[in-house]
Amino acid sequence: MEEIDMQLDVSDVAFHQRLGRLVQKLDDKQFWTALTDLLRGVTHFDNWVAVIFWSGDKPRLIAETQTRELHDELFHGYLNGVYLLDPFYQFSLGAISPGVYCLDEVAPDHFRETEYFRRYFSINVLEDEVQFLAPLPGGGTLSLSLGSKRRFNSSEIGTLCLYSAWIIPLMCHAVTAQAGALAPAAGTTAESDRRLHFEQALRKRSTESLTNREIEIALMILAGHSTKNMARLLGVSPATAKVHRRNLYRKLDISSQATLFLLILDKEPEAL
Repeated sequence: MEEIDMQLDVSDVAFHQRLGRLVQKLDDKQFWTALTDLLRGVTHFDNWVAVIFWSGDKPRLIAETQTRELHDELFHGYLNGVYLLDPFYQFSLGAISPGVYCLDEVAPDHFRETEYFRRYFSINVLEDEVQFLAPLPGGGTLSLSLGSKRRFNSSEIGTLCLYSAWIIPLMCHAVTAQAGALAPAAGTTAESDRRLHFEQALRKRSTESLTNREIEIALMILAGHSTKNMARLLGVSPATAKVHRRNLYRKLDISSQATLFLLILDKEPEAL
């Protein structure tokens, strides 16, 4: 009988040790820290956060990196409304398959030029983001986000995709062990109310009545959609989309997306 030569590298041993610790913590709140410790062995990232995205409610925080202290206020703002501009949140509302998704794969074409990117993403998430996304049986989408100061390369993405075959089932198992995690946060304001708040913030600054289409255009501008992409999504011509944008800016007496971002957050333009 032919003898099989099995050789293990020292790094393989360390990986299996981390994997063993991860499985031991499946029913423990330390699971997420153990999981990200394991992932640091195969790719570099600077921060992480696990949440559940809900349609109709704000994201539910499950666990996060321990180095977020400087930006707690920003993250609080995200959970209380700014998440509506998050491309991963918007993407998670669709019919998606469990897997690993890159920022450039889900974000609108001009996302990196938005005020959301400049004022929130580049500070709180940094330069690039990859997420493990898993639709849950009872509703909602479980997300593990990895943020990095540099772009993830194709080799790192490929490794994360390979690992996702067993990481995502472990993530889903772990979150079911946390009592209350699989339900929207009690006493929170529905997404429709947050969107209404944004609409009211714009309408009260407008010199004329804003149409529903102009409100829709405002949200798409803030999310990073180009005029061409807005036209495609709305089923209108690029010229018509430009007219809606021009009318929106005229009625609000603004000339930039930066000012629009402040208005939709109900802040004074002087805060720029």
